[in-house]
Amino acid sequence: MKKMNFASIAVMLLVVVFAFSSCGDKKDVKTDTKTDTKTDTKTETTEKKDDKKKKDFKKSDAPKKELKADVPADWTELVSKDGKFHFSAPSNWTVSSDTETKFTAMSEDKSMGTTFVIFSNDQITADELLGLALADFDFEPDGEAFAFTENNMEGYITAAKGKIDGTEMMMYVMSAIENGGKGNYVLYIFTPTANFEKNNATMETILYSAKLK
Repeated sequence: MKKMNFASIAVMLLVVVFAFSSCGDKKDVKTDTKTDTKTDTKTETTEKKDDKKKKDFKKSDAPKKELKADVPADWTELVSKDGKFHFSAPSNWTVSSDTETKFTAMSEDKSMGTTFVIFSNDQITADELLGLALADFDFEPDGEAFAFTENNMEGYITAAKGKIDGTEMMMYVMSAIENGGKGNYVLYIFTPTANFEKNNATMETILYSAKLK
């Protein structure tokens, strides 16, 4: 499995890519690094606890789930800039980056995307972080959020639904807190609702591949 360090591209890049996924020529490269000087208001609100009201969600009463994934050998392991958070994605996904705290990748056919954010407030709880993450996109939880544990990381995962640039979308949202440390992370994986059934297995593999090392 290949490994790469990532920084990030702004969350709104996903909106642009999805909106124009049917236009233009297909890129030949798998990794595209560029600088974006535009301000991303969505991820900025995630980093400011009081700027936006948290979304309410119902917690499952089930025991904490352990994260496990059968990751294909040819996938790429992605490592956050702080070196702690790891997760995997298909190696043919296109990765772009611009900061040390935000990251976005798109599937080759542009039907799936993932966005990762390192959250700066080390005093926040995992449930508060999930509520803010949902509010960032103004998405509504689709079912209960379940708690998970993985080594020295714990948090919540929920499915959610909403719209991005007028398109009906489904996403998985993970909030992750480092036990005994200052790491706080959000992982989004999303797809148009029309593609959810087809893409769900890949999305879950990405989600459950998350580790804190």
